[in-house]
Amino acid sequence: MVQNIAALHLGLNEAQIRVVCKDVGGSFGIKVHIYADEMATYALSKLLRRPVKFVADRIESFNTDIHARDHRCRGRIGVKPDGTITAFEIDDLTGIGPYSMYPRTSAIEANQVVNLVGGPYVTPNYRARARVVFQNKNVMCQYRAVGHPIACSVTEGLVDLAAAKIGMDPVEIRRRNLIADDAYPCASPSGMKFEQLSHHASLAKLLQMMDYDALRAEQAALRAHNIYRGIGLASFIEVTNPSAAFYGVGGAKISSQDGVAVRLDAQGSVICQTSITEQGQGSESLTAQIVGSVLGVSMDRVRVTLGDTDNTPYGGGTWASRGAGIGGEAALQAAKALRRNILDVAAAILQTTPAGLDIVNNSIVNADDGGPRIELNELARIVYFRPDTLPPGIRPELMATRHFVPRQYPFAFTNGVQASWLQVDTETGFVKLLKHWVIEDCGTIINPQLVDEQIRGGVVQGLGAALFEKCIYDERGQLTNANMADYLVPMSGEMPDIEVGHVVSPTQETELGAKGAGEAGTAGAAAAVANAVNDALRPFGATITEIPLTPQVILTALGRI
Repeated sequence: MVQNIAALHLGLNEAQIRVVCKDVGGSFGIKVHIYADEMATYALSKLLRRPVKFVADRIESFNTDIHARDHRCRGRIGVKPDGTITAFEIDDLTGIGPYSMYPRTSAIEANQVVNLVGGPYVTPNYRARARVVFQNKNVMCQYRAVGHPIACSVTEGLVDLAAAKIGMDPVEIRRRNLIADDAYPCASPSGMKFEQLSHHASLAKLLQMMDYDALRAEQAALRAHNIYRGIGLASFIEVTNPSAAFYGVGGAKISSQDGVAVRLDAQGSVICQTSITEQGQGSESLTAQIVGSVLGVSMDRVRVTLGDTDNTPYGGGTWASRGAGIGGEAALQAAKALRRNILDVAAAILQTTPAGLDIVNNSIVNADDGGPRIELNELARIVYFRPDTLPPGIRPELMATRHFVPRQYPFAFTNGVQASWLQVDTETGFVKLLKHWVIEDCGTIINPQLVDEQIRGGVVQGLGAALFEKCIYDERGQLTNANMADYLVPMSGEMPDIEVGHVVSPTQETELGAKGAGEAGTAGAAAAVANAVNDALRPFGATITEIPLTPQVILTALGRI
């Protein structure tokens, strides 16, 4: 995308522009945009005919990199005395700063909010309005789990309010209204298409993992001693693997497909070039794992090249939790094509059929008994250096390239549920996080450790939004806390243990079956914490509908200040 846009506005051909993206320690949406600083740097380099380097310090980045989630939402829910949800209504007013961010537009977050409200639930009536307003402060745009935390907070906050109003347990009202696990394919209240989700299986697994009934008993016992703990639940859906049907909107040239090229080198190792990028989520490892598994090659003999428009296939890079679902599928298909080519050559050399051979531990073996036949490095030596010894008509091709883009669904939706167990000090307004649980259904899990740590990292960002993080502007639109001393972020001392579990519902649109997982933790964490705080404060008749839940906000709700 960067290459295409730079060429467009500088009057160059794409072939004249090379974009190199080294390993990035986190992006979270902030680095997916085209900033004016970048375009000015490109233009200066062109005008001066020399390299130009642009560096922003932390305060400059704080003031000019996009901000996000500036929303004022009004929501209503209709519910019958038996707990049946009959309607959701949402009116979302979103601030986007002085102009819309190029090229994806700053209205996407508001669009996501009204699309995702009510998403996990069955309801016959739904009404939503989104408005965006310009402001004299920094630009707002996409940030990890675009729109999801707002939509989840509104939805799950309304569901908990409804449960309290009719005197029903928050778990029971969810059981009665979550989309049934055997109801798919179906659509959300806003019309989003769902292929296969698992809300009820996820909720059941969460309740077992956290021992819900025991926590409720402990909560009641502690209240008798003026200790106020709360349990908060939040069911969520997550948008992943966006197809061209979504990101072609408005004519922005943002590639929804990814490409992978794999080749066997002359020593029997594998070189893999992929268009997805590494931003700390493990793209390199995941690609090597898929390719190595298909080709029967150990991961230490797979080298992955990424983040360079001169050396990788054309693709979209990393955004919207699409590395495994789209880039991983391209890697799978490229590796399968190369595997067929290798076995065709091996069959010709060994005077047998490809079906009678397999690749295991860097060698060609018999498919039936695993007996060794020829090592990959020897096969590669023959192909590259002694092709004259091959049978007539054999033209070995030890390289394959495949691209992939989803077509059947605009998104591969995932789902899950989170729970927060916390304690509120009603004298000081401080919140102590005691435990957090997540059940996530991201389809096929390729690397469990990478997935779990992606989810935990997302939860930490969501907890930061719930309790600490806020950009404070003065009446002139000047940011007053653009530094790490005044802008609070969660540290290890504030974080609870985060336990992660899974339900697996693979997408049928790909052979791999993987959906995305990178934004699930962020999607529901703030909603779970907000519901838990309100649950803790229920004996006081206090309800809070804003974040971050600072001590000042809590003490104000309790009437202490």
